[in-house]
Amino acid sequence: MPSLFGQKTMILFLKDKGDAQSNIEWNFFLSERSLERRAKKNITFDERDQPLNSVYLQQLRIDGVILNTSKWLNAVKYSSELTAPELLDKYPFIERVQVVKAFGTSNITKDVLLEKAIDYGTAKDQIKQLNLDCLHAEGYTGNGVYLAVIDAGFTNMDNVSYFDSLYANNRVLDTYDFVSNSTDVYGNSGHGTMVSSCIVGEKHGADNYIGAAKDVDIALYRSEKGDTESIIEEFDLVLALERCDSVGVDIANISLGYIDFDDSLDNHVYADFDGETTVAALGVNAAASKGIAVIVSAGNSGPDYISTPCDADSAFCVGAVDSLGAYAFFSSVGPSADGQVKPDVVATGFLAYVVTPSDIVEQANGTSFSSPIMCGAAACLIEANPSSSVMEIFDAIRESADQYLNPDSLKGYGLPDFCLAHGILNGSVSISEKVKNDFELFPNPTSDFITVKLMAQKILSVELINELGQRVNIPRKIEMGEYFRVDLSYVAKGIYTLRIDLVDGSLLHKKVLLQD
Repeated sequence: MPSLFGQKTMILFLKDKGDAQSNIEWNFFLSERSLERRAKKNITFDERDQPLNSVYLQQLRIDGVILNTSKWLNAVKYSSELTAPELLDKYPFIERVQVVKAFGTSNITKDVLLEKAIDYGTAKDQIKQLNLDCLHAEGYTGNGVYLAVIDAGFTNMDNVSYFDSLYANNRVLDTYDFVSNSTDVYGNSGHGTMVSSCIVGEKHGADNYIGAAKDVDIALYRSEKGDTESIIEEFDLVLALERCDSVGVDIANISLGYIDFDDSLDNHVYADFDGETTVAALGVNAAASKGIAVIVSAGNSGPDYISTPCDADSAFCVGAVDSLGAYAFFSSVGPSADGQVKPDVVATGFLAYVVTPSDIVEQANGTSFSSPIMCGAAACLIEANPSSSVMEIFDAIRESADQYLNPDSLKGYGLPDFCLAHGILNGSVSISEKVKNDFELFPNPTSDFITVKLMAQKILSVELINELGQRVNIPRKIEMGEYFRVDLSYVAKGIYTLRIDLVDGSLLHKKVLLQD
């Protein structure tokens, strides 16, 4: 095996996987629990399940060391003394190369803000804010649901008393560190310990604290290298999601986000956050296609935009509010570059109660904590509705939220009500205003007019809503039978929601991008 001395780390994206292999061979890489999850969700096998071409890997080992592989990305984490142009010239099956530069300690601020302050005990408000205690009262506390926390490390988590029940009942089913390729995750950072406490923390008595899904089974994965910020961390995040698929995880929390890197040439720009461009977003979308619900923190860059993979089409992105439901100043805002409502919803992230690696409860700020609170709540909803798909779960949470009919860029659809979401899924609750999207709108994007085609519907009103949820005056609307035109030539450029109220009480809405 070649020496690692003097070698460069890079990601090799391969052109293809060679000849297709049988599903039986692909199944070999998946656990029984994973296959059961796929069967329950009617998930079919696709090319992403196919392993990498073994002949390609064998050739690459001649000139370097394969550190890890991603079947979803069809990519290799690779170390070699050859340069990227040399590898591209020598191996025609390589499509492109992403070189990862080596750095010392990073000065980039990570997605965590910690401020000391100092029954559910201290967690009461952040649980009841989501009406999650209603689900808990019905016995849904995450039992039988497999949840993964993907983070920067879990310092001392195995010795903290608030996790005694978790370890005593052998509910930590899998651990892996994708940075160092080992199974020991109990070091490097206490961030994952605090994040996990929002989900599975449990202690009774004077120091009462109960997390959002205290009875879930859990996997702990480290994908983040805390002292640097590199594009390789997105790759390792995808590896962690692939492992989630292999071991049968139902739902994953990612309290990590990526915008800027130590090498500024790798930095993301807003246009990258279109839900399907970054490595991290591609991984989240692939995970969702395998039936895994992925909950992601929006980021702590408010009032600037969200980070990736919050932008992923299939990510459920969570922003932060305080205990009264007011927007937290640091919570990153939407929409995504392709106009999706982001964040999807919010939970407590300002002065949230968390358990630290020092085995004490403190208050902390960050979407890093609103995300796991929401993830734990979603795990309880999955337990209560095991036949529902990932998107049905997400849709019900959105529909239950207090801004569902009028989402904005700060809090998305707002604060969910998990008792209501449960009722929506089991059919015991109906939403008075059902949102329909059975109309055509073109051209979109536009610079002046849009035309709307709406068959056999009586319109009560037409409104244009900006990113802050404010109504914008529409200068002129021209009726043309089943069509009508809206003049937007005097409206400022940006992303809007066209809202149409019908006389039957229904509401229609679609995003409109107004540009030069």
